Amino acid sequence: MRLSFSQVRHTTKTLVLACTAVVLAVGAGCETKSFIDPSELGRLKKDPLVLPILDSLETGVEEPIDLFADAGEIQAEDLVATDTDYVIGKNDLVNISVTDVVAPGVETVKSQRVSETGFVSLPLVGTLPAAGLTEAELEKAIQEKYRSSNLIQSANVSVTVTEARARTFSVIGNVSAAGQYAILQSDFRMLDAMVLFKDVGLNSDFIYVIRKAKSETPASATTHPADAGAATGEDLLAPPTDDVAAPATQASLEPTTDVAQEDTGKYVIVDGKPVMVDGAVSDDSTATMAAAATQPFGGFQALSEPADKRVIRVPVTPLKNGELKYNVVIRAGDMLVVPAPVTGEYYMGGHVARVGVYSLTGRKITIKQAVVAAGMLDSVAMPYRTDIIRRIGPSKEIWARVDLDAIYDGRQPDIFLKPNDIVHVGTNAFAPFLAAIRGGFRFSYGLGFLYDKNFSDDNNNNNNN
Repeated sequence: MRLSFSQVRHTTKTLVLACTAVVLAVGAGCETKSFIDPSELGRLKKDPLVLPILDSLETGVEEPIDLFADAGEIQAEDLVATDTDYVIGKNDLVNISVTDVVAPGVETVKSQRVSETGFVSLPLVGTLPAAGLTEAELEKAIQEKYRSSNLIQSANVSVTVTEARARTFSVIGNVSAAGQYAILQSDFRMLDAMVLFKDVGLNSDFIYVIRKAKSETPASATTHPADAGAATGEDLLAPPTDDVAAPATQASLEPTTDVAQEDTGKYVIVDGKPVMVDGAVSDDSTATMAAAATQPFGGFQALSEPADKRVIRVPVTPLKNGELKYNVVIRAGDMLVVPAPVTGEYYMGGHVARVGVYSLTGRKITIKQAVVAAGMLDSVAMPYRTDIIRRIGPSKEIWARVDLDAIYDGRQPDIFLKPNDIVHVGTNAFAPFLAAIRGGFRFSYGLGFLYDKNFSDDNNNNNNN
C-alpha cells in the first residue's frame, strides 16, 4: 500500500510529537506535572512536609477579630494547686453554733447567708465581718466578739460553710450542661470540670478560661474588712488607729475653685476650669465660655478591656488525648467559655468544575478541601489567579490573591475559610490555546498516540475547497 506525501508528513509529525513528549516525560522524571496543563494540582515529591494552616489572609488589612484574640497560653502557675482552707465569701451560707448565749450549756444554732458587704449577724452582739476569713478564723473572731462585749468569756463556737458560693466556677457555650458548679476540692482541674458539665460539643477546639488576674496590693492600702482575704479575727476586731483617714465631709467634697455664682448655681468644667451655666464665671470667663460654646461634643470615651482579667486558651483535643500539661487548675470565680463551631456558607466560583454554595457545617474547611469539593479545576483554570473575597465588616470586604498551585505543592500554607468567603479561580488569555493543544493530542491504550484530524492539512484543504 502506497502512502501519499501528505500521509507520510502527518505520520512523521505524529512520531516527532510522540517522541518529544516521551523524552520530556523521561527527562523530567515520572513524577512530573503536565507541562502544558497549568490546571493540574498536587505535590509530587516523596519527602514528608509539615506546614501550618492559616486563620488569616495575612494581607496587612484589618480582618474580623476572632474570639478572645488576647487570650494567652497556659502558664506554669496555672497547673499548681494550692492546699489552703476555704475562705468564706459573700453570699456563702454558713451555720454558726454558739453555746451559753441563751442559757448555760444551751447551744444556739443560726444558719444565714453572708451579706453582700461580707457580714453576718450574731445574737446580742450584732454584725460581724465574715468574708475573707476561714472557718477557724471566724470562730475565733466570734469568741473574741462575745468576750469583748462582756457576755461570754469563753464561748464554744462552731462555724460550718454549707454552701460555698465563693468556690464555684461557671461554664457557657457549646457544652452539654451549662451552669454554675461547685469546686469540690483544692486540686480541681479542667478534666474534673468537664466531667461535671458533661464534656464539650463537637468541633470545639478550645476552652477559654476567664480568670481574675493577680493584683499586688500596696502595703499602705486600706482594705475593707469584708474584702480582707488574709486578715485574722483579731485584725478585724481591733480598734481603729489614728492612721485611718476620717471620712470626707460634704464640705470637703465641694469644688475648691472660687466661682462667682448667681441664682442658678450650676457650672460645668471646661479644660479644667469651672464655667457657669447662664451665670457668672471665674477669672477668664469670656475665653473659656467661648471655647465651650464652639467646642463640639467629643463623644463618650471608648470602652477598654478590663485590666484585672486574663484569658487562658486551653486546647481540647490534646487535653482529651492525655496531654496533662493542659489540665489547668480551676479556681474560684473562673468563667469557662466554649465557643460554638463556626457555621455558615462559602462560595466557589470561576473555573471550577462545580460552582455553587457550600456549607461549613461547623467544620474548619481549608481552601484545598473546598477545591476538591468543587470537583477540582476546569481545563482553562489558572491556579495562580485565585482570589479569596472575605468580609471584614458589615459593609466592607477584602480581595486577597492566592496561588493554588503553590498551596497544593506545599510551597505556601493552606488557609481556613470563613463564612461568606468567595473563592474565585480565574484564567488568562493563553489558557484556551493551551487547552486546544491538549485536546489535539491524546494517548490511547498500549503505544498508540492519536493526532486530532481537525489539525490535519487534508481536512483544512477540503474545507477550503
